[in-house]
Amino acid sequence: MSFFDSFLSLFLKKKVGLALSGGAARGLAHIGVLKVLKRNKIPVHFIAGASSGAIVGVIYAAGMDPDIMEINAKKIGWFRFLRFPPRLSGILSTEEIEKFLIQNIGNKDISDLNIPFAAVATDLRSGKEVILSEGKAAWAAATSAAFPGIFSAVESDKSLLVDGGLVNNLPVSVVRGMGADFVIAVDVVPGKPMKKIPENQFQILGRSYDIIVKKSSEESRKSADIVIEPDIPEDIWHFDIDEQARLIKAGEEAAQKKMPAIKAKLLF
Repeated sequence: MSFFDSFLSLFLKKKVGLALSGGAARGLAHIGVLKVLKRNKIPVHFIAGASSGAIVGVIYAAGMDPDIMEINAKKIGWFRFLRFPPRLSGILSTEEIEKFLIQNIGNKDISDLNIPFAAVATDLRSGKEVILSEGKAAWAAATSAAFPGIFSAVESDKSLLVDGGLVNNLPVSVVRGMGADFVIAVDVVPGKPMKKIPENQFQILGRSYDIIVKKSSEESRKSADIVIEPDIPEDIWHFDIDEQARLIKAGEEAAQKKMPAIKAKLLF
């Protein structure tokens, strides 16, 4: 055990929270970040996620090792989510995402997870953020990932819920509200100017969405203690699930670069 590990285990007083952004398939980069945090024995006391960040976050909160998450990621394909909803508010149903999560973590309540967890959703009726921190974990994460127009909106009480990225794509405020006093925010939405222009309407729509959520996440990035921004190759788009290896590698590389700063801030 290194000096850092020994010191951290004995004297760390800070409660570490992870805020995991949405970004569709690019959320797979979160797995690479988790691998590096585990390798460096950085504790995680709270997790809040939006959209694909909620999916990765809930699996980790349930206790799955990041190395196993990486192996399982290779088995994911959009074909497994091809279930059409009973109502035409989207092309696909979030029920298949929910089933996928249940297969991986069981049908647990959020209160039964190893790490306190919250998912962020957007209420289409009010336009406001909805924090899902109670009830079934798989349902909460799947609802948070209901990308508008692709996945059907989810009815819950008097709310009509979709992707949490619309209102809070980098939920630093949520994880602080859970009790974290040291927040590591992982933003997988690309922020650099593009060298190539989008080639079709889906890429134009996706790039437009990225610009909006990146702008709206500025305050969240400022309020985090550490921001990890994987360098996502610009030829990887929102639904390129088959790019797992490159995405996970991007997450690992970005987290490793931030590790000295994370350790320094945790120690002092």
